Amino acid sequence: MTPVTYATALYRNLLRLNGLGYLFRNVSIGMTDHGDVRNRGFLLKIKCDSVTVLRNVRQKFKTLNLKDKSVARIFCRTLHGSTQNEHNNNIHDIDYITFTNCDNDTCKILRNELLLLPNFVSEEEEKQVVLEVEPYLKRLRYESSHWDDAIHQYRETEKLKWSEKNAIIIQRIRDVAFPQGVKQISFVHVLDLKKEGFIKPHVDAVKFCGNTVAGLSLLSSSVMRFVNTDNKAQFFDVLLERRSLYIMKDTARYKYTHEILKDEESVFKGKHIPRDRRIAVICRNEP
Repeated sequence: MTPVTYATALYRNLLRLNGLGYLFRNVSIGMTDHGDVRNRGFLLKIKCDSVTVLRNVRQKFKTLNLKDKSVARIFCRTLHGSTQNEHNNNIHDIDYITFTNCDNDTCKILRNELLLLPNFVSEEEEKQVVLEVEPYLKRLRYESSHWDDAIHQYRETEKLKWSEKNAIIIQRIRDVAFPQGVKQISFVHVLDLKKEGFIKPHVDAVKFCGNTVAGLSLLSSSVMRFVNTDNKAQFFDVLLERRSLYIMKDTARYKYTHEILKDEESVFKGKHIPRDRRIAVICRNEP
């Protein structure tokens, strides 16, 4: 697929995250390889019939600070699901999700309220984030269970200040995950899950965060399961590959529990996904 096609997918998903997917039919995008936008990336020229949305999305592109060809790389799986099935409610063939007893409403949730961005950071960026949080995490011991019994074999911290390089990564997460003007929790949640650790089904407490949760998965791939709170027979599994970013919001955040499966349960499309120590860097908006 051409870079323009990938850019179109990127723009479509930014609109969807802002609840403006319906505008995509009236959008045209042109792309030129500029070589240097904020030191790296693409220059995107966007035309839209809404000046407000145009301004918002342009700003997101400017602040993403993506590496050359990152647009193609990090959105390739979202594109696989959204362009090939744009006029088809059946999106069960998206390669990072498997469904069980799910109906079209679940597909709609996937399209609008659950997004996965593979390879959101490079190997080097992963190393520099881990190096920054590791000294503090090493002073903590792994806890057998969380205060609400949701997390087992973990340690965690909240981080406000980051090195200059890592602050760019954190801002990149925020720019992609949250619409402009949304109040965000300043502290970033860093959750270190031991190889033997796991997260039980839960819905994040509404008093601690708002409608959107964005998590960067480091050091290990894993399988996250979402289960309908009203119908536990309806669920879907999401493959969170190492260095990917997931964004869940609204119904996916409130009406589905989510969990990280144990290593012995970590199976996706019949294949075992080996679990190792996993660090999640999580950004949330205010309640």
